[in-house]
Amino acid sequence: MKYVMTMLALVVAVTTVSGQAPAANPLVGAWKVDGEQPGLYLFTKGHYSFTRIQGNALPDYPSNDKATDADKVAVFNTLYLNAGTYTVAGSVLATKATMAKSKFAIGGAGNQYDFAITGNSLVLTPW
Repeated sequence: MKYVMTMLALVVAVTTVSGQAPAANPLVGAWKVDGEQPGLYLFTKGHYSFTRIQGNALPDYPSNDKATDADKVAVFNTLYLNAGTYTVAGSVLATKATMAKSKFAIGGAGNQYDFAITGNSLVLTPW
């Protein structure tokens, strides 16, 4: 499934330490997923974390101890949680999960995206 996610930058952290030049990696920082469903993508020097709601909205229940099994399954099916390492080559982002909500995603081939940054917006297009 090919889709484009547009994100607005919440924070772009560029740090200068001891007179060193700022990081050349334009992804470093936090990017808020722009759209109906919330999400947050974080990039550090070599690691990433993707968290977002996909598909249906989260079910509304008063607390975890009052949630039904169906509510919990709906939450699990709606959450996208993935973190690990990444590389950037030109305008290609390659991620490799070391932590995810599902075991099959950990240590696999990873994912690749074309990326573009315009102002405070990041667009990722999965391959």
